[in-house]
Amino acid sequence: MDPKSDDVKIGGISKVSLPFYEPPARKTSAEIINEARLAIRESQMAESSFISTPIKPLQTQRPFTPRNKERLLFGKKAKSNRPPSSFSLRYLQNEAEIPTNIHDSNMILSPQMLTSTAKINSGTNTIPKSGIVKQRSNSLSEITDNKIFNIGIKEVCLNKVKLPSLDHLKPLQKRKLFKNTTSLDNLPEEQEELKNTEPRKAFSSPQERTDFNENLDSPFGRSSIKQKNLSQCLLLGPQNLNKIFDNKHIIENSETLFVRTGYFNRELSPQRRNKVQNSILAAESKERSVEDVINDLNYESVKMDNEDRVIELLEELYDRMETENLLNTKVSSKMKIHILKALYKYVESQNEKLLLNIARVILGLKVTGNNLSGVCKLIFKVSKNDKNDYLFFQKNILELFLDALGRSSPLDDAEACVYGYGSVKFLTMNTKLLDKILSLGILQLMVLHVKIINNAKADKTSMPEQTNHALFQLTGALRNIVSEETIYETFISCGAVQQLCQTMNLFSSDLDIISNISRILSTISTNDCCCDSLVEYKDIYKVFIHLFEKYPGNEEIIVRLAYTLGNIVAKIDNTRVKFYHEKNSVKSLLNLWKIYLERTLKICSLKSDNDSIENGNPEDVMIKVIRVIANMVINPEIGKAVNESYGCLLIDEFLKVLISNPFKKNEELVMSILSTLNNLSYYYTSDMEQDIFHIKQVEIVEGITEYCKSRNKESVIESMRILGNLSRSKITRDYIAKSEVFPVLVNILEKVDLTLLKTTIGVFVNLMADNKSRNLFKNQGGVSKLIAILTNFAQNDWLLGMLVCQVIWNYCIETADLYELIPDDEIQQLLVILADYLDEEKLFGITEGSEDAEIYVTQEYLIWEEFASVATNLLEKIEYFLDTFDQIHIENETAVTQKKDSSTNLSFAAW
Repeated sequence: MDPKSDDVKIGGISKVSLPFYEPPARKTSAEIINEARLAIRESQMAESSFISTPIKPLQTQRPFTPRNKERLLFGKKAKSNRPPSSFSLRYLQNEAEIPTNIHDSNMILSPQMLTSTAKINSGTNTIPKSGIVKQRSNSLSEITDNKIFNIGIKEVCLNKVKLPSLDHLKPLQKRKLFKNTTSLDNLPEEQEELKNTEPRKAFSSPQERTDFNENLDSPFGRSSIKQKNLSQCLLLGPQNLNKIFDNKHIIENSETLFVRTGYFNRELSPQRRNKVQNSILAAESKERSVEDVINDLNYESVKMDNEDRVIELLEELYDRMETENLLNTKVSSKMKIHILKALYKYVESQNEKLLLNIARVILGLKVTGNNLSGVCKLIFKVSKNDKNDYLFFQKNILELFLDALGRSSPLDDAEACVYGYGSVKFLTMNTKLLDKILSLGILQLMVLHVKIINNAKADKTSMPEQTNHALFQLTGALRNIVSEETIYETFISCGAVQQLCQTMNLFSSDLDIISNISRILSTISTNDCCCDSLVEYKDIYKVFIHLFEKYPGNEEIIVRLAYTLGNIVAKIDNTRVKFYHEKNSVKSLLNLWKIYLERTLKICSLKSDNDSIENGNPEDVMIKVIRVIANMVINPEIGKAVNESYGCLLIDEFLKVLISNPFKKNEELVMSILSTLNNLSYYYTSDMEQDIFHIKQVEIVEGITEYCKSRNKESVIESMRILGNLSRSKITRDYIAKSEVFPVLVNILEKVDLTLLKTTIGVFVNLMADNKSRNLFKNQGGVSKLIAILTNFAQNDWLLGMLVCQVIWNYCIETADLYELIPDDEIQQLLVILADYLDEEKLFGITEGSEDAEIYVTQEYLIWEEFASVATNLLEKIEYFLDTFDQIHIENETAVTQKKDSSTNLSFAAW
């Protein structure tokens, strides 16, 4: 027994006989050519006696979404519980006021809520009507009237007051209360441990600081016999001011103490005057600090008459903060309060550049919580106007803004994300800003935030309503981002497609979010890789069907989801199978079709009364829905199953549209129906008596007859394809032969459009099976038209030439005398043309014995071979007829001569 007999052989070579390091055996030229020929035959189905038109995916335009030039947070449709798109930022100032009624005793005062408003006389305390004394001090120490900085009295209602919330959403108890200072932020990194729990015994604020070097019981570090409040001290003249000369902070920063009181106009001793002047000169000569800039900002806030100066100060403040390392390190809450208090005085300014500079400083402080919400609102306010887009190219505002978004949570900082991503949505409407924002990595951050929200929703974590609003703004910004096709690779790699599919599933009840995601998917589904990523989501088809059933009447959502699904099933074959076998897949599509068909008819009836009525474009939804069916039935198994289960209903619905006047003007809808009929009729077989196309074939031909004569070339082509499929049935061929369709087909042969010619000639291939059609073809000069096509176009389109030869072959296949069907001059033309087109040496340079295998595998040569196989048969038939005819003619002449000579009657047998 041969030991090699059990070896598995591949390509004629034993698999075992090849060493592992040897490459696999190469295919021979003959094998390659045979495989290529087989592929072409299968694609063209040349073996079939009748021609059927190959099915193809149906394409359509992406749903048109007009870009709204207005920058709106939620659009024009008002809904309840939405965050306002227009708001005042005055609350940032007003929150410094103490509420009139304070019921919670467990609250503390904020520095913004304390101002000096109490007038205190030497022996009497005057209390405002509200019963509350406003203080400037950060300290709530017990300060009696015998101290100089007596700016409040203990008996007044000094209950602890909480900072007013900006978002009114976070539980009050979550904010940590500080004993001696209050932060505007509420995150752990901004909280300071208070090592010294003793109350301060002296006035201290960021604006006026005292340096205690001696007796702490004395307001200025020195012993004092008579202590009065500040206003009294200033009124007593130089003798009291002498007590504070050595305090350089007051000297440097208290213009009121020295200039406005007229102190320098008074008599001073030369020694004291020199001391004061030297202190002032020293202060002027040193580099300005953050404190100096803040003092200037506070001074300018009183005048409010020089915005350019304020902008300069804000830019200087940011620079000083950078110099003093306040941007990259943890800043004390007291310093943040001090800076924010100065900035918030300008938040109601109408100068966008000024507002953006305020935002830049606040973002530099890396604020969180309510202050983050406030600064996002500032940026949102500026970004609402596209005229301000240029401002975002200046400085590092975008970098700071996106950094702040990166530090925010869509769950804990939902309000900040609403206005933050609202700003991103507006800014990405500018192409140049979009490029810059993408370069800063915004896409990855947005996907991360979507994932955080999805996980919280999946885990059924309690979320504030603001989070949904933030997700709406985020998906709106993503819609702008996906208009840039260059990001699709990143969009897929960072998991955006999968997260958006999950969001559709989890937030299916949120109409606004679904609307945004449908816009995103309809855009990215034009990309093959994005379609591949879409179908990787395991429940994608369930999600689509669920949304079809949940929002059947929402045109904006349905048209985009149907378009997306149509793209998916057009490109990937296994998606057709998976979608079809999903529960209620076809039923949901048919339901949508009926809804929008009825809506269209209703609109048409209303338009007859009022032409100005606008009710969307329901016909576009019909186009997108039918396209899903057309592309789904490309799969043979599904095509046959759909015909069997839904064919009758589909045909009735399609014919209803084709014969209705309101729809005839919509060429794309007509084209979609004709294409779908073509794909479905491809599976028609006349052998099956129960085939729905066999039953309704005449109705279909009647319905498309009008479109065979249409001025729209594409409609004619699709109609010809349907006729090509149906004309495999003798019933259809007989109907065409006795109707007005036949002369229409003959006239098309004079056109110059190659696609139209091929589809029409394909119909004639089938029609020439019947004698009645042959006679009509002969009487209407069909052969001469075919010879003209062969002469003018065949050499550039061998497939067209092959179809022409097939028609002529079928035309004369049963005749005994070609001259009865084709005139002699046309036969001679055919001989010359066919002989010329079959000359390999002339066409491809192939000579006898040529071994150039590359020529044999070229696409042109392989298609030419298909032509040559039919043309050769036709040429041989004509030559055989002519040779036989000559021989018969000679025999006939001989027979006549013999008859005359011998009077013998010989019979004539025709070929």
